[in-house]
Amino acid sequence: MFTSVDKVIEYIYSMDQKTERNGRLSRITAILEVLGNPHQGFRSVHIAGSNGKGSTLNALKEILIAEGLQVGSFISPHLEKVNERIMMNDVMITDEQFIQYMNDIYPLLQKGQVGEGSNFFEILTVIAFMYYNDMKVDIALIETGIGGKFDSTNVLTPLISILTSISLDHTQILGDTVEAIAEEKAGIIKHLVPVISAVKDKKAVAVIEKKAELEQAPIYQLYKDFLVENVTQEVNQQSFTYELNNEKLNDLSLKMMGHHQVENASLAVTAALLLNKYHGFTISEQSIRQGLNTSSWAARFEEVLPNVIIDGAHNPAGMEVLIKTIQQRYETKNIHVVFTALQDKDISSVLHMLDEIATSITVTEIHVKNAATGKEIFEKTDHAEKQLILNWQEALEEALLKVDDSNVVLVTGSLYFMSLARPYLKQKAQLKVL
Repeated sequence: MFTSVDKVIEYIYSMDQKTERNGRLSRITAILEVLGNPHQGFRSVHIAGSNGKGSTLNALKEILIAEGLQVGSFISPHLEKVNERIMMNDVMITDEQFIQYMNDIYPLLQKGQVGEGSNFFEILTVIAFMYYNDMKVDIALIETGIGGKFDSTNVLTPLISILTSISLDHTQILGDTVEAIAEEKAGIIKHLVPVISAVKDKKAVAVIEKKAELEQAPIYQLYKDFLVENVTQEVNQQSFTYELNNEKLNDLSLKMMGHHQVENASLAVTAALLLNKYHGFTISEQSIRQGLNTSSWAARFEEVLPNVIIDGAHNPAGMEVLIKTIQQRYETKNIHVVFTALQDKDISSVLHMLDEIATSITVTEIHVKNAATGKEIFEKTDHAEKQLILNWQEALEEALLKVDDSNVVLVTGSLYFMSLARPYLKQKAQLKVL
């Protein structure tokens, strides 16, 4: 049995971290059944998508908290501490609770038991579901890990399903066409459960609409059933008008920057309104406004120091919206990029996009599972002003020397890189204050 959270984390990291793709949810279903089916003890909203899951979840979470509800949230990956993945309102699961739940589950994971061979994500999912059930949350917002259909979170029957976006990502697991990936993500659509979608690709939309029709699930699509307009960008916020069924909410204020964040926020607003319509919630317009105005999301266009932006964009679709946002915000400034990535990402495409807008590119590397080497990445950029600094702290330090009123540093390429760079840069910010 475990007595320290470090041992718990070491154990779950020792498990296979790749979500199983065997077409079954039988193992996690069996574990949950032995534990009394804790996932059936709370209401939920289920969120899948290639990009935008975390921002959408956080916007909805802040709306629900503003309404006075106790809100669970399950996200991935974490930035600094595994506990971040499992929260109630803005408080992480404690180390003591983590140990307790792991000790409850551990016997079920042994050879010959129902949970034998469980992977990293399955274990975290079970712990999260036990926690939300015990904490008696009013509602839990649950992100999928990878895909949807065979994701361990898909044992839920939620009140609402949300699909944020679909693009080519995790192609070695989900398939190498948009349609194949859409098929996986649309797997979270359940019988008669309303689904909200901001997916734009026509082929992906067709897959989603077909699945919704099959499940008789009411579907609400961005720019078809609800829309955002009158988007205005200000220095540290943006505002927009939201409309659903001729009901308008004017001048909604959002701290998160970028047009894509307006679209993510519109998914959260739609979810709140549909919780009212279908499930008897009474979420007020005031709570919607307050929640959006409060909502922020770490490492998503986050200014950690003046003119130093970090963003976990790691695929072409995510990089496209990041570049659009940084060009809008800093259109007259030089952009100095510090970049690294994981091996399984489309590094060439992402770097080509950065080559187009960057004044300089510094390539570095991190020592996590599946990380690409600095040398591998460096060979894929054609930028005239490129350099390779293998030590990521040194790469950041050199980049920071360039920051002034005309020069901005962008740290990007991987959320795993952000988990290292963010606390490092935040500490520098605190030292500057002192």
